[in-house]
Amino acid sequence: MKGQNFGLLFFLLVIGQVILCNFTNLGPYVTLTMLPAMILCVPLTVSTPLCMILAFATGLTVDWLAEGLIGINAAALVPVALLRKPLVRFFLGEDLITRGDSFSFKKNGIGKISMLTITSLVVFLGIYVILDGAGTRPTWFNFTRLGVSLLCNCLLSLIVTNILTVDDRK
Repeated sequence: MKGQNFGLLFFLLVIGQVILCNFTNLGPYVTLTMLPAMILCVPLTVSTPLCMILAFATGLTVDWLAEGLIGINAAALVPVALLRKPLVRFFLGEDLITRGDSFSFKKNGIGKISMLTITSLVVFLGIYVILDGAGTRPTWFNFTRLGVSLLCNCLLSLIVTNILTVDDRK
């Protein structure tokens, strides 16, 4: 049932991200986001250019409806979409890519999925923090923000990954 409703779940999570951005302010050190996990869970049968377009549109939608800086989420999310298949290939194996198979916690294990999610979060948050600071904040602040945001987003991303991935192993 999850596989049939991926588009609807993705849309609802985008609305959830907009609400999260608009109504949670945990301070200057924390940025909460579900976007990298959502892009990682796009089915592997979707081509990289199409996934990059989806990431750009999703990021721009969140920027327009929630964030103050237009383009910051879009600019940070497109590299995650670009690296999606290489990251899956590195952490979960080549066979998922060649078969166009999906991944899940039961098939691949929480350790591998966690490493995949954390790596995508580092890419997203690294770009996001650099663009948000834009040379106006000290390096120690940027590294602290990256670390604290990464810690806060790990569990959130694992929950989103569990919602969007399909376990078709019977």
